[in-house]
Parts: sequence; structure tokens; C-alpha cells
Amino acid sequence: MNYLAHAHRFLERPWFALGTLVPDFMNMVDRRARARRRQAAGLVSSADKFVGEIAAGVVQHHDDDHRFHNSSMFIKLQDQLSQHLRTTYPDPRGLRSWFVAHISIEMLLDRSIMEQQPALLDRLYQIFAEVDRHEFRHAVESITGRELPKFEPMHSFFLNERFLYDYKTDAGLFYRINRILVRVGLEPFHPEQIAWLPVAARLVTAAREQLLDPVHGRQE
Repeated sequence: MNYLAHAHRFLERPWFALGTLVPDFMNMVDRRARARRRQAAGLVSSADKFVGEIAAGVVQHHDDDHRFHNSSMFIKLQDQLSQHLRTTYPDPRGLRSWFVAHISIEMLLDRSIMEQQPALLDRLYQIFAEVDRHEFRHAVESITGRELPKFEPMHSFFLNERFLYDYKTDAGLFYRINRILVRVGLEPFHPEQIAWLPVAARLVTAAREQLLDPVHGRQE
């Protein structure tokens, strides 16, 4: 799951919602700093209510990811889209196809949520802007057990870049996927290879409720 899919149900609990973003945000801040479930669970009952809410959100993130990635619909879509990519754009090892299938389903699910409830993304960024970034940093450091000198700059980058809004269009999402591919050392797609993305978008939109049902506690 991606940022909005994790947070959208909890926006009335703003610090909890922020906590659901932390494990993914750490990929931007310091990939060696992991906001692990076990460490977060130990801080849920902290006397510092802010730390407790952030920690509880981290726990929620890991629980939701586990249910989501092991759901039959996610596995089915990932296999279907990965096969489509390997067939359309030969990928001898299959690594890029599998990786892109995985992240594009998550990113397109965020888009689907935005389309259904447009105000949610604005609210998520508002919460991110309103938090005291120094207090936020210290809470996350207590979970990761590491000093995070890049935390505040990445907090500003997240607010200024607003990359989640790019997910609303095929061109914007394609650009973001290619940026990720370059960052992880995989070959990006050529501009004319965007045709797979509308196919993936239709699949994810059609399966939206089935993808979210396990996370919401409903039977598949």
C-alpha cells in the first residue's frame, strides 16, 4: 500500500495518520532507518501521547501491508500485470516487470481513492504541513533508534514536491514510476512505452474494493 491508501481512513486522528506514512517516508529519509513494527508496538502506550499515536500508526501500517500484500486480489493483479509487462516489454530477468507491477498497483490504488474522495489528499498534506517537524523527527527517531539528520529536509521536500498529486494523470504517474526505477537501479521505460499504464489503471479501478476489503477487515 502507498501513502494515501494507508492514511485515508484515519485523517480524523491526524498524528495516527502520520504514523501510517512513516515506514514509507523512511525510504526517502534514510533507507537504513527502519520503522519496524516491534519497536513501534513498544511505544504505543508511551506517556508522550504524540509518540504513542505515531507509533500506533506505524503498527497499523505494517498490519495493513501484511493483509494487503497477502490478499488474493493483490497477488492475482500483480501476476497479471507482471506477465503483461514481460510480454509487452521484454524483461529477461523479470525483475523490472515484477517491481513495476507491485508499485503501480499501490500507486494506482491511491489514485482511485483520490478520484472517489478528492478532498482526502489535500487533508493529508495539510496534516503533514501542520505537524511540528522537530517533534515528529524525535518521535520517529525513538522508533527507529537512529538519528535522522535528513528528516526535516525531506519533510520540506515532501511538502514542496507534492508528488502524490502526480498520480492523478497517466503522464504524471509514469514520470514518478520512472524516477523510482532510476533510484533503485532498474531501466526506466521509454516515453512511448506508457501504453501499459492505462491497462493497469483499469484493472486496479475495477478491483478497488476487493483490494481494500482485507485491509478494512472484510472477507475477500
